[in-house]
Amino acid sequence: MTKPLPTKSLVLYADDDLDDHELIRDAFSRYEHVIELVSFRDGQQLLDFLQDLDRERKPCLVIIDINMPKLDGKQTLRAIRNMADYEDLPVVLFSTSTMPKDAEYARRYHATFQTKPIHTGQIDPLIEKMLEHCADELKNRLDQNRKRG
Repeated sequence: MTKPLPTKSLVLYADDDLDDHELIRDAFSRYEHVIELVSFRDGQQLLDFLQDLDRERKPCLVIIDINMPKLDGKQTLRAIRNMADYEDLPVVLFSTSTMPKDAEYARRYHATFQTKPIHTGQIDPLIEKMLEHCADELKNRLDQNRKRG
């Protein structure tokens, strides 16, 4: 007998800025029926969570701020790429940086780089773009909800 799939897709978010946490939490609230957002204050907390996570509950997306205490986003991304089962996990480095070297770093580790929005009204299109990295199953459920709504 196979295990039933989780009813919600898992998205992980690591950032030390409380305002950004609130912004992301609010942006993801419209998806709470299909997405479980789990937030962390630094990269080490995120890595600890991934280590303990049931491999069958693999996240569909990880969003990481670059500048964090303890373990920054770049170090966290590199560590994720070295973890068994997470080499191809969709990751977005999400930062206030506009430096080309940060975008290049993300590409080198098979991640996407996204600059944080200046205005809160810009967050919804960014979240939509990030969710494009998730599995087709989630995208189909989101499309169905859009058609109903």
